[in-house]
Amino acid sequence: MGLSNDNEIHNRLLCLWNAYEEIQHQEIVLKRLIGFFGCLAVAIFVWGVHGAFAGPIMGGGVESEQAIKGRPDTKPVKCIGLVNMSNGIVLPKGKISGSVKYRYVHKNNLYDGSTRKTGTYNGKYDRVNQSVQLTAKAGLFENFEARVMVPFWDKAVDRNYGNPPRSADTNTVQGLGDVVVMGRYALMSQRKGDWMNLAFGAGLKMPTGDSDTKNDFPFSTAHEYMGPGAQLGTGSWDPKFELGATKFFGRSRVDAHFMYTISGDGAHDSRKGNQFKYNFGYGYALNKYFDVELELNGVDQKRHWYDGSAAKSTGGHTIYITPGIHWKFAEKAHLSLGVPIVAYRYLNGQSATPDRNSRYGLGEDFQVVTRLGFCF
Repeated sequence: MGLSNDNEIHNRLLCLWNAYEEIQHQEIVLKRLIGFFGCLAVAIFVWGVHGAFAGPIMGGGVESEQAIKGRPDTKPVKCIGLVNMSNGIVLPKGKISGSVKYRYVHKNNLYDGSTRKTGTYNGKYDRVNQSVQLTAKAGLFENFEARVMVPFWDKAVDRNYGNPPRSADTNTVQGLGDVVVMGRYALMSQRKGDWMNLAFGAGLKMPTGDSDTKNDFPFSTAHEYMGPGAQLGTGSWDPKFELGATKFFGRSRVDAHFMYTISGDGAHDSRKGNQFKYNFGYGYALNKYFDVELELNGVDQKRHWYDGSAAKSTGGHTIYITPGIHWKFAEKAHLSLGVPIVAYRYLNGQSATPDRNSRYGLGEDFQVVTRLGFCF
């Protein structure tokens, strides 16, 4: 009886400690958010409130964009869409746009929660993911657009094993990834006189990418196939839901976008964890050629599953601050560059026991995003 009570007390204390740690993590996130919006307020002040709000008003009215866009030398100077996030704008019926986005991501450090681990560990690996995503959007009906996103991947994984660990295994996969098809409906539109743009969308990620890459020995003794994050595709049908909002005022724009992905059962009894992305951004048109921007991008990724069991060293919560610049080199074309910087990171892992080595989450340390966009 005494041993049972001791175990119950220990479990309750452990739950209290975990709750205390979670509160601390939430406080850190809140401080990061306050800091971000504080920087945004300072930036608006530095640029000047008049400059931020200067320009024609979207929608209808005597001094609106619709009323003055036909006058000589009065075409409004507007900021284009932010590079590392979506928005709440739906294309008008008959309008078509497209983009080519290149993303480079380098992961080469292990983290215990938010603490970076130094030294060498069995199984530590270096990962470089490069992707080129082709996106096409079309306004099919009034207040409704469809878009298709086609990714191409180049994924390289360099892993260590042995005692001491040494670089001994490199896997590279290249090719078509999982295609995403989505539809989006405009609930509100500034073009029609509403005070903001608001849209809701839904879609599906389809298993078009290869998911059959196998692990090399000795990693194959634990899992025959590489995990869903290292494959070109997951082998699953994944529903997606989004909510986006955009507000134009003068040369400024404010965007918010939320995307939730429900992962289905994939190939070889594996499954990626559900993912929630949230984004907030501010953009400002310096002139008709250049825009500047600042974004907050958050990703909450649940654990992946390998061979029917959860991989404790996968998933986590990461927040980025993304400064960026856009070059509007033609009336209907632009080139954008953004550099996401990790502002907060808490990665999942598992604690060491007498019969198991510690495992930590693999964290991102460098990323760059570029986009070439155009419309017709």
